[in-house]
Amino acid sequence: MINLIINRLIILSIMLLGVVSKQNLFAAEAKAEKEKYTVSSDTVKKPGIFIIGENQAQYELIESKYATSLLTVCKDDINRAFRTWMDVLSEIQKFADKTGFELKGAKLWLNVFIAPDGTIDYLAYYLQPASRNIPEKEMKAFLLSFIKNNKIPLKCKTGFSHYGQVAFPILPENISN
Repeated sequence: MINLIINRLIILSIMLLGVVSKQNLFAAEAKAEKEKYTVSSDTVKKPGIFIIGENQAQYELIESKYATSLLTVCKDDINRAFRTWMDVLSEIQKFADKTGFELKGAKLWLNVFIAPDGTIDYLAYYLQPASRNIPEKEMKAFLLSFIKNNKIPLKCKTGFSHYGQVAFPILPENISN
């Protein structure tokens, strides 16, 4: 049990470090991008699926509106945040199984943007280099269908987000507890 908790803490710490590093990287890029583009909130359609890096100006606008982290929404309870994230990944896998979409071998970076009521407004993804190839059009259609049919079981006063990586299939021992 203690090993399981320690493993979860390590995994969530790594994921959180990735968020901090990513935010620092994007802060520097944001300054340059904002000089090139102006994006208003009405140009960003909901729900939205896009590839990380596809439209940096819109991505940064979305990030600024969903600045609260999943860990903060979970009142800094790392185990609850980890379980919530694993539940989201498990639901993606179940939805793929239900719809016949093949995710086995897919390795992704995901950034999920959630409305105050738990609705997934946006999902940004990027297939990792070692991932099984999934055509962009198919992946976007699958993820769009997923976010239209699923909610995160959390509520918050503001929108929130979480960034992490996943390799499918999700193993049952990683989901439980």
